[in-house]
Amino acid sequence: MSVVSILGAQWGDEGKGKIVDILCEDIDCVARFQGGANAGHTILINGEETILHQLPSGVMRENIKCVLGNGMVIDPVALLDEIKMVESKGLKIRNRLSISSLANVVTPLHKALDTSNETSLGEMAIGTTKKGIGPCYADKISRNGFLFKDLNNLADIKKSLEEKTENSINRKYIKESDKKLLKDQYNEFYKACEILRDYTTDTISMLNEMIKQNSKILVEGAQGSLLDIDFGTYPFVTSSNTTAGNISTGLGIGPTKIDKVLGVVKAYLTRVGAGPFPTELNDNDGQKLQKTGFEIGATTGRQRRCGWFDAVLGKYSSQINGFTSIIITKLDVLDEFDEIKICTKYKNGKFPDINLKDAEPEYIILPGWKSSICNIRDFDKLPENAKKYLATLENLLDVRISHISVGKGREQIITR
Repeated sequence: MSVVSILGAQWGDEGKGKIVDILCEDIDCVARFQGGANAGHTILINGEETILHQLPSGVMRENIKCVLGNGMVIDPVALLDEIKMVESKGLKIRNRLSISSLANVVTPLHKALDTSNETSLGEMAIGTTKKGIGPCYADKISRNGFLFKDLNNLADIKKSLEEKTENSINRKYIKESDKKLLKDQYNEFYKACEILRDYTTDTISMLNEMIKQNSKILVEGAQGSLLDIDFGTYPFVTSSNTTAGNISTGLGIGPTKIDKVLGVVKAYLTRVGAGPFPTELNDNDGQKLQKTGFEIGATTGRQRRCGWFDAVLGKYSSQINGFTSIIITKLDVLDEFDEIKICTKYKNGKFPDINLKDAEPEYIILPGWKSSICNIRDFDKLPENAKKYLATLENLLDVRISHISVGKGREQIITR
């Protein structure tokens, strides 16, 4: 297989970072196709935790090439900090990282606008990461943004940003007091741009040539399918298409060249920020999931809301992505539950026609296994009730489970 993609099947935070890191062991290149610094992928190696936001998770494997595709919106300052962080761990990046010349640039103004917009919404706030993602994609669609190839003409970017900043102040999109702070941020921004323009290249030709040479490429998604701008729980979504259909436009490789689409699915369900969540638990079970699963957003630092697995949304996600198989993560978090619930349908309508905030979940109840599975590496050695839970998920989602994660470490994985 030449091209395999790994996508989140829920509201993000499914554990994609660990899965990408594991599957990259036999990969030549890993590529991101959408989003930006709003991603948060956590990897645990030899007890040391690394959180990545823009670099693909495969960067933690030596000799693997990493691509930031044209569908991304990239923050140069944050990316340079991330490169320095990874290199401080002894991993060289300079000759392994390629940034698409067609990727859009996130500026300090985008981040200021994002913060201002979110704050002005008050109780109606969406819960963005305030990383400038939405405003940058808005500029992209309105044909008013900067591409990475434009970094070769920094003088033009400086002049344009000065005009955009004054315009944003005059229209009261941001405050006059933001001007001095932005001036300081622009200095750092331009320095980062000067460094990162040397990483910029034609990644479209590069990837297609690698495919022609039968190189193994892993495509890494950010966020999750239920945050897709078209298919997610709108308006509580991200600003890009997070689903499989955007891989081609986000990297410039044809859909016929994508061999497998793997979906990463947490064994229960979580959500960061605002938005409807039919199976959310505001009780002891929810607190137990939060505490045991250490459900803290890798990008935002916010506690994740927790709930039972929602098979309605899971099957929907499988349909719109065409998953060839799914990977279950954090199954071990359910070790100490007497009973485990799964939402199989909504009593008052079908999704996506029903407004999710009105959905009334109907559950089936399965017995827990009440034992630790973190040291198990063979599927057959899992407790019978754990295998029944997984079989039920396979049946409800109508897709095969290929891997099961039973802990945070690289080695804590079961392959079927």
